[in-house]
Amino acid sequence: MKRLVLLIALCLPVLNLSAAGICSMTNDTIIRLDQKKIEVKDNGDRMKVRVYETCDNGAEVDDELVFEGHYRDGQSYERRKHIRTLKIPVPTWDRDFSAHWAGFGMGFNSFTGDDLSLRKGKSLEYNVNFMEFSFPFSRYNWAIVTGAGLRWNRYRLDANACLQEVDGITRLVPAPEGMTYTKSKLNTTSLTIPVLLEWQTVKKHDRPRFFLSAGVVGVVKTMSSSKVTYKDDRGKSRTEKVDGGMNLRPVTMDLLFQVGTGCIGAYVKYSPIGIFEHNKGPELNPVSFGLQLHI
Repeated sequence: MKRLVLLIALCLPVLNLSAAGICSMTNDTIIRLDQKKIEVKDNGDRMKVRVYETCDNGAEVDDELVFEGHYRDGQSYERRKHIRTLKIPVPTWDRDFSAHWAGFGMGFNSFTGDDLSLRKGKSLEYNVNFMEFSFPFSRYNWAIVTGAGLRWNRYRLDANACLQEVDGITRLVPAPEGMTYTKSKLNTTSLTIPVLLEWQTVKKHDRPRFFLSAGVVGVVKTMSSSKVTYKDDRGKSRTEKVDGGMNLRPVTMDLLFQVGTGCIGAYVKYSPIGIFEHNKGPELNPVSFGLQLHI
């Protein structure tokens, strides 16, 4: 680099300075070659050569100094003022990736096992997922999805009995003699935090994307209650809270699978962890399925 620049500088007096790309002022010469600008200054005692890289951004031209050399009394030295930063493009993958967690949903509840019978048509689940984040990591439309939501589960018992904690153990307690429960429900409210792996088809014009999603949802119980509804002696309907905690696990997890297109999806959910603490209630694992409107 040094020899090339000094050779150009020494040959300048014999060059035709009116040639394109070369301009000259008093003892100063500027040469432009492609994206390089070579500036030569000679005050009779010392010759200074500077090399710039130029970048035209459309509005103005930026010059970046990459080399500086000096020649004086038969001796020369050089120094590099700046090495241009190597710009490595970071893949953005799919900027239009739209995750499927946030939204509103409704489904039906059930339990595995024979320890408790439910009226499945009246055992409902409601989901309000208010926060979501997606992290695409592949050009093939894969992403990690997380967020937060709230869930309300209503389990309608198919028996003239209610769930109640007795001597530290949650049991199915029959209604008092002569009383008939018109409703007996187990209610839970939970905070949900998912970690899902989602795939969706490539975006084509305005055509809705087909998607598949599966993963784990952490469930943190915030409220629970066992309530019954019955008619009193005057035939008036009354609702009474029987119990609250009932040895329900404070933290559980679900396995979630979703499939759908556009903003409409269907889901199936199963908890491999029992809803009650071990040996403190019936062995029941929640199962649910339903529809979700994604926003």
